Amino acid sequence: MKAALRFLLARPLIAIVIAAVVVGVLLLIETHGQKTPVTNREQRVGLSDEQQMQLGSQQYAKTLQQNRSQIVSTGPQYAIVQRVAKRIEAVAGRDKPAFVWRVTLIRKNVANAYCLPGGKIVVYTGILPLTQNAAGLATVLGHEVSHATAEHSAEEIERQHLTSVAAAIIAGGTAFTPAQFVRVTALISLGAKLPFSRSEESEADHIGLVYMAKAGYDPRQAVLFWQRMVRASKGREPPEFLSDHPSDSHRVERIKSWLPEAERAYKQPN
Repeated sequence: MKAALRFLLARPLIAIVIAAVVVGVLLLIETHGQKTPVTNREQRVGLSDEQQMQLGSQQYAKTLQQNRSQIVSTGPQYAIVQRVAKRIEAVAGRDKPAFVWRVTLIRKNVANAYCLPGGKIVVYTGILPLTQNAAGLATVLGHEVSHATAEHSAEEIERQHLTSVAAAIIAGGTAFTPAQFVRVTALISLGAKLPFSRSEESEADHIGLVYMAKAGYDPRQAVLFWQRMVRASKGREPPEFLSDHPSDSHRVERIKSWLPEAERAYKQPN
């Protein structure tokens, strides 16, 4: 009886040890090591540049097809997006020369922009009132492009795979019913996702700040942009620990701490 009880109490620890060993082996087998641009963080990813470009191109084609009638191809908004994107891409391209960069402006009242793996960028017109000027737009595009050059999507794909493996092993060692297995797996997966997502957002802020500075945009304008975001999101921002993004107020403070590095990289345009 005592031996059985000791085994039951030890099950979670045994499952965690097994999960750690399995994940460690898979990480070595399935991924390769490299460093992120600017921050020089050691990372491991499983997808090649070509695979990331293929994934990004597939999603980009779907987005353009779904929003075909809303694509903006002329006018002042189109011109500034193309101009700023080209300068940011020129800097980011030094870190990812294989990527094929392209930007599309879509007429949609959504304050958002993103860069897919491999360099395909989508900007919604709803973000432009908040960016206000070229430097504000460079803040956004520098951040989004940094997700691609730092290969955050590739990291996330590998992390989801490894987390699902670990969660299944741990849940199998701790759950006694199918419902408990599902709950434990979901909790482990969520607990692993949010902190990494927040750290990647902060890393993209850091890299993007340096990118915009190297592209000839005053990095101090990034602080003003995020302060505008703070005012725009007043009362609507979730607590940071429940979000996959850092809070805008914390974001501003971190960006201020990186300004000396960005200012050293700042190259005023002729």
